[in-house]
Amino acid sequence: MENELTAEEKRKKIFAEIKDMLAGAAFPLMLMLIFGASILGFTDSVEELALKIVIVVAGEAFLVAAYVIFGRQSGVTAMRRTVQYAKKRELGTDDFKARAHVGEYAIYKGIVIGAISCIPYVLVQIIGGAAPNTVCDFLLKFVFGWAYFPFTIGGLSAWFGLMLIIPLVGVHAIAYVWGGATELKKQQKITEMQASEGKNKKK
Repeated sequence: MENELTAEEKRKKIFAEIKDMLAGAAFPLMLMLIFGASILGFTDSVEELALKIVIVVAGEAFLVAAYVIFGRQSGVTAMRRTVQYAKKRELGTDDFKARAHVGEYAIYKGIVIGAISCIPYVLVQIIGGAAPNTVCDFLLKFVFGWAYFPFTIGGLSAWFGLMLIIPLVGVHAIAYVWGGATELKKQQKITEMQASEGKNKKK
């Protein structure tokens, strides 16, 4: 159990948890960069407003879908690990990750992982907004277009893009909880089946 960890192990647990959440945020971030450089990147070269809107909507839809997929998978993986580690602890395991509950399911992780994936955009937006430069302008248009174009094509400030972090992180968190709940039901059924098979063998 966590209260049996030494001070050194508790520090190790913190770093292990951070590493696990960074790994979970890597895939959503990569998809964000890919969609920003492909679909949404075309928005800047299009003159017709209607076509710009279509491209932005399509890009946003793909990005949200990606966050749902990866958020759900993160929830599934975390819940599966939770169940597996619980079984290990029952057997008195020496596995540090199992004893420290590293990488196990927790609702806040669905929020944190989604938020971590948005940090690069936040940094570029803040730097570019505070000290306008061509590098940040390029990155906002061709890497983080999902946050830049929805407002700028309507003549609004790029700063409004920061508001889009909330629904994106929210989608990831909801998908994470969904994945965790789905996997928990699956694991419970597996446990019930194993228990039933065990009783049948005894008979």
